[in-house]
Amino acid sequence: MAKLESLEGPIGWLIDPHTKWAIHFDFKKDSNDDIGANFTIDMWGVDPNGKPMLFKSRRKATKEDSLKTWKQLISSNWTELDSNKIKSA
Repeated sequence: MAKLESLEGPIGWLIDPHTKWAIHFDFKKDSNDDIGANFTIDMWGVDPNGKPMLFKSRRKATKEDSLKTWKQLISSNWTELDSNKIKSA
């Protein structure tokens, strides 16, 4: 899990086994959310080359919810996507 040691939460991209969807987990330092939802989970459609291209949705999550979602996706055969591949898009 990317950068888990420093934030104790998932940061990075996961892609589904059929390469149709990618989910981006990120930490938002300046969140003013009362419930402590400092993480965002963004869903993206993936192009034929495996790059996230079409933003679908965003939800805010607590660290615990973000970790739970990450672990559920990993257990459902989602895999971590190389961030260098995304930057070259």
